[in-house]
Amino acid sequence: MSTMTRMCTVMLAAGALLLSPPLAAQTIEDIAKALGAAQVETIEITGSGFFFALGQNVRPGVAWPRANLTRYTRIVDYNKGGISIDFTITQGENLPRGGGGRPFMGFQRRDSGGLSDQAWIMAYPAGTATQTGVAQAQHDLWTTPHGLVRAALADKAAMDGRTFTVTRAGRFKARAHVNAHNLIDKVESWLPNPVLGDMALVTEYGDYKAFGAAMVPTRIAQSAGGFPVLAMGITDVKVYAGGVTPPAAIQPAAINVQIDQAAPGVWFVHGGTHHSVVVEMKDHLILFEAPLGDARTNAVIDTVKRSLPAKPIRYAVNTHHHFDHSGGVRAVAAAGITIVTHAIHKPFFEAAYQNPHTFAPDALARSGKKATFMTLTDKRVFSDGARTFELHRLKDNLHNEGLIVGYLPKEKILMVADAFSPRAPIVKTPEQLNPFTTNLWDQIVALKLKVKTVLPIHGRMVKVEELKIEVGRTQ
Repeated sequence: MSTMTRMCTVMLAAGALLLSPPLAAQTIEDIAKALGAAQVETIEITGSGFFFALGQNVRPGVAWPRANLTRYTRIVDYNKGGISIDFTITQGENLPRGGGGRPFMGFQRRDSGGLSDQAWIMAYPAGTATQTGVAQAQHDLWTTPHGLVRAALADKAAMDGRTFTVTRAGRFKARAHVNAHNLIDKVESWLPNPVLGDMALVTEYGDYKAFGAAMVPTRIAQSAGGFPVLAMGITDVKVYAGGVTPPAAIQPAAINVQIDQAAPGVWFVHGGTHHSVVVEMKDHLILFEAPLGDARTNAVIDTVKRSLPAKPIRYAVNTHHHFDHSGGVRAVAAAGITIVTHAIHKPFFEAAYQNPHTFAPDALARSGKKATFMTLTDKRVFSDGARTFELHRLKDNLHNEGLIVGYLPKEKILMVADAFSPRAPIVKTPEQLNPFTTNLWDQIVALKLKVKTVLPIHGRMVKVEELKIEVGRTQ
């Protein structure tokens, strides 16, 4: 059979609704037959709907921020164990609330994939690929309906009522629920996450239609960590669409940690996408921000210990609970360091830290220790008689309701995450002001902070003049 003959491209309108009578599921083979899994070696789906930024809510306990999903294309190659996901989003909420790259104009393109034991993410507009962990890619591949039955057949899994389970050690676990038509309509799964541990996901598949010999869901709804992350309708399906090809060059996920003196006793710990700051007190150190996960934060701790061996790190300030900024908080807890965070974040962390970490046990899980927290509401001051270090909440900041900045009044240094991220030199005021950044400036004025230097968690160490240009306050 030629490739052209095997290619099946069917628009959604052409798919026939499933009207067959209920069937009795006796084995995994029955489900595979109902899905037409043997005929699906590679499948491409295209759709649109809504995308939600995991771990980026404006405060704990509310939904992840929503974006409009204008285009979503996923290719899965079951024979080679490959997946490619490419989609574009536009800002879905005005005013923007929460993180996940907000606010932004126009559209953002996001692209990721995996093939066997390799996974990558693409950065646009540069179009460069960086190596990433394989758990997410393998989860997304094998928790599709056709992927689940293929994995279950390979594992010689057995039915448990109308469910069956697939596990990949160190990566994920998934329990499939089968409906009366022998089609998978819900998947409960668990995946490692640096903040939530064994993070629970629920994926619902609905409105199955026939595309050639395969039954394919045309509605997908997924939640993670208790809130929606994806809601989409599928408008096009291609079976035997071609395989997954990795990018020509994938950059290794190297951890780059450099430490530079910003002022006497103040150190900018930078390199990569997320930075930290170390403040020296008389007999201890304060670490400002523990981002990403164990690997990054432990590398920061090790660098600080080598560079400043005479003093221990006693406190670590968490600016806010967004997962990219709190993924390393468990690492500092494992090191016996007290976590300083806003009061609204403490209950969230305490609840999250009750979750098991069976897929990827981190330093805290292995240590058996408990995290120790210190909180603030609007302000907290650390002082040793010679140096004063202030923490302030940015009131009414739409990025996060408990967003904390650090301030050294003697050195006139401000430390800030997300509200100001000067990656490139700022030479003119943007046409559209960032409300997170204008709020930062308004709070600086209201609190009467005399700032000369800004140490951002994203971007370059800059003089305050660049911040003024960014918010249109050049005078």
